[in-house]
Amino acid sequence: MSHALDRYAVFTDLQVLQEISKKPLRKSLRVNTLKSSLEEVKKWGEKQGWKLNPVPWCREGFFVERTDEKALGKDLLHQLGAIYLQEAASMLPVELLDPKPGEEILDLCAAPGSKTTQIAAKMENTGVIVANDVQEKRLWTLHAALQRAGILNTILTSKNGEWFGGHLTECFDRVLCDAPCSAQGIARKDPDALKLGTPKHIEKLKQMQLKLLEAAIHATKIGGRIVYSTCTLTPEENEEVVMEIMTKFGGKLEVLDPEKLKMENGKWKMDSAIDDSGVVQKHLAHNSQFSILNFSFLRLWPQTYDTEGFFCAVLQKKSSTRDVLQQEYVQLRGELTPSRTKDIAAELIKRYGASFMHEDERCYETAQYVTLLNDTASKFQLPCPRYAFGLPFLKLQKDSRIRLTHEMITLRGKEATKGVMELMDAQKEMLLQGKDTPCDSTLHGELILRWHGISIGMGLAKEGVLKNWIPRSVVKQISP
Repeated sequence: MSHALDRYAVFTDLQVLQEISKKPLRKSLRVNTLKSSLEEVKKWGEKQGWKLNPVPWCREGFFVERTDEKALGKDLLHQLGAIYLQEAASMLPVELLDPKPGEEILDLCAAPGSKTTQIAAKMENTGVIVANDVQEKRLWTLHAALQRAGILNTILTSKNGEWFGGHLTECFDRVLCDAPCSAQGIARKDPDALKLGTPKHIEKLKQMQLKLLEAAIHATKIGGRIVYSTCTLTPEENEEVVMEIMTKFGGKLEVLDPEKLKMENGKWKMDSAIDDSGVVQKHLAHNSQFSILNFSFLRLWPQTYDTEGFFCAVLQKKSSTRDVLQQEYVQLRGELTPSRTKDIAAELIKRYGASFMHEDERCYETAQYVTLLNDTASKFQLPCPRYAFGLPFLKLQKDSRIRLTHEMITLRGKEATKGVMELMDAQKEMLLQGKDTPCDSTLHGELILRWHGISIGMGLAKEGVLKNWIPRSVVKQISP
């Protein structure tokens, strides 16, 4: 009986591919530089007994070697959003996209959020990201990931990806099209992925990917960059998709060489990944209508860098690919008045010595919260309603008082100069077990809780007892 991987014997060493596909995938994480630093995470890792080895193409990425049995997902830094558990190959598309602070970015197929949060960190929470996904449940996951990571420059939308090509033509500096695919590249963590690669299913996915990539190209400004990526191995969904797009748009697009994109920030050695795609392209040209060869695409077989299988192509838009149509835009409502914003800032400074609002950030009232959104994102015009936007900043109480959210405390709690309780180890342990803890009887009121410089949440001090206000959802996930 044939195996799903057998068809790749003409492209790579089949025995090596089969052997690596049976091995567990290495654990990897990415430092969220909005909440922590590489040095802080390295020191944390040393205390946990981790060995952190750099991911070659991502400065913030590390492979993690451990001897303990605790799940990384239950680690305190992960639950606070200071690190993100992300497969190393999955970090590559955003590195190739190379987003800059202040830009306007579209993440066309954004859920579950690993790449969106990576983009936002590189943009330093400036500019705007429109993060789109068509499935409601996936949007919930995306929204939760953005909140945990402290992202406030992002607008969530729920549209069919093709919609962006016609309604937001030439609106974005860069577009990431991390397309839905047959996911054969993740077989090391999900062997069932190989069962989905029937010819009929692959062809159906390919047609959808072609439409999504074309929409991504239309939505990109002239001179802008598009990255197309998948976590599958099939030539049909990878090289073939991009080669068909290049054939269709002719001189209006250019394929960028990934090796040359990083010369400013350090060299990559990705020659083997480019060569591996070249082998596939030659096969396609020999057996189909394609005659153009040697595009600099990246094909990561699982055995090449001991990662998931992955594919990336980087395109630059040289000229217009469709007419820009006039649109009617949906206004963003609920912005607080300048006087109300000033009053909130004054109250927070009185309590904590900081307003936690940075320059060019705006407050919006949404349900029972005040949400923080930066100026660029608030001004970005969309011809559709926003599913969600910004970061929860304050919870509005029934008596008109305001309370800092857990999301804001874990993002900017370090800025507080008063209204803070420095926790001892024993107190921290009790809080992370969901318990209240004794505290100094002179302390009272709502306090930001810090442990070794890490803001972990809020509590209420009263009569020598600290009431635990760390969200139950966080406490439930953290290992004792």
